[in-house]
Amino acid sequence: MNERIEHYLVPYIIAAICLLLIVVYRKFPLHHHEYSFDRKTLVLWIPIAAIITYLINNKLGLGGVFSAGIIGTLGSFLTKFNSRSEYLKQIAGPIYCGAFIGMTSLDFQYVYWMIISAGVFTALLFFATKSLFVGVGGKLGTLAFIGVLLSMLLFKLIIG
Repeated sequence: MNERIEHYLVPYIIAAICLLLIVVYRKFPLHHHEYSFDRKTLVLWIPIAAIITYLINNKLGLGGVFSAGIIGTLGSFLTKFNSRSEYLKQIAGPIYCGAFIGMTSLDFQYVYWMIISAGVFTALLFFATKSLFVGVGGKLGTLAFIGVLLSMLLFKLIIG
């Protein structure tokens, strides 16, 4: 069976999607020029959430999605403790980003160091891209994915 798409409308559909992306990029502000961090310590929650999610996922056997959901939900409810705290209002994003890292099912000798280093890489990326692509879906998962890839590359180069 031939799996290639050979329809005369495909190039036009691709061109229309590209045109729509250009229009949306021009019309809506995806970049902000100021950092919205009150404190840089917010990014420390990324590796913490990653380790906790990994433990729930692999030691309790609840699964990656359910574990990330638990940690993300708990992170979102932290604002209820003190609704006037700006720090707690900003903490849900980094916690949920770290939960994506903890969804991994790796099992080797240095897995905790790998998760912590992935959390550190992701925290650096999170801080660097805080004012970029605001409102664009998938940013936290993409940052976590890139952090895990960088960490795996580092461990592959060091350990072999």
